[in-house]
This record gives sequence, structure tokens and C-alpha cells, in this order.
Amino acid sequence: MEASIHNNRHSVVYGRKTIDFSLLYCDRKTMEIAVHPDSTVIVKAPVQSDIALIEKKIMKRARWILRQLNYFKQFNPKTPDRCYVNGETHLYLGKQYRLKLVEGAENSVKLSRGFFHITCRNEPTPNAAKKLLNQWYSEKAQLQFAESMERCWQKFNGLGIDQPKLSIKRMQKDGAAFQTRAR
Repeated sequence: MEASIHNNRHSVVYGRKTIDFSLLYCDRKTMEIAVHPDSTVIVKAPVQSDIALIEKKIMKRARWILRQLNYFKQFNPKTPDRCYVNGETHLYLGKQYRLKLVEGAENSVKLSRGFFHITCRNEPTPNAAKKLLNQWYSEKAQLQFAESMERCWQKFNGLGIDQPKLSIKRMQKDGAAFQTRAR
């Protein structure tokens, strides 16, 4: 199934709500309405479909679309952009910890009593704190994922399969901190 180049943004008003959607004309016989977890609504319609007919069908399904959007909202707490300053909260293993930035003898990050204690050799700046904390997260991710892989891999012992190597990379987009891949 090939989508045509006509990928347009549209919207319809249903009561007090506006439903924004992307419209893709495809080589298909029926219309598809998909609501994604990132709150996007994608409509795939047959190539020769009239926009008025498409909007009418979206209005007919509007209650379902809005219900889906509300359902996905509960899983999407928007984390504000991080500033890496004293008192700011950061997550680790599902719990919140506040930052405490200090100047000291060596660069370090320690987790203790509800705080990330970040020590910088020079005056602690947001950039230095971010770099140290990300490095700390990366080290902890290596340990956590290696432990998890070891625990799960025991079920495959004796099957003649080599244990894959884990590759952990920092995600570019907000939302997920690390991506793992077994190779």
C-alpha cells in the first residue's frame, strides 16, 4: 500500500473540542482512523475521497477519538525541560530525587537520602551537572541492564545459543532515557 504525497494537516470541531489530524491519501478502499500514544491522529483515506466525507466520518467517530486521546494522556506526564540547578527533581528507578550541587575535590555523583549529590571540581554549572548526571545514569544503566540480561538469559542456557552483547545508547528524543539492543 503506497501513500500519496498529499499529507495534510486538518481539524474538525466536535462540541468544544478540536480534533487535529493528518490526512494521507492511500491506494485503499476504506478509511482508517488511528489514534497514537503521542496524541497524533492519522487518517488514511482512498485516493479520490472528498474531504467533506472524510470530515463527516471523523465527526461520527469523534467520541471514540477523544476517548482514545484521553486514555493516552494518562501515560504521558510531560516532564519540563531540565535546568540542572539545586532543588530540581530527577527520576531514577521510578523515584524522584532532588539535585544538590556543590564544589569539591573531585567530580562525582552520589545518591543518598532523596538527593543526587553532585560534586564539581570547579564551580558547579548546569552544564557540568548535566554531564556528570548523564554519565552516572549511563553507568547505572549498564549495571541494571546487564543484571537483567543475566537473570533472563539463564532460561536460555543449554539451548546452544550465544548470549548477545548489550548495546546501550542515550535516546535523542525526550521520553525515554536509554535504548538497549541485544546483538
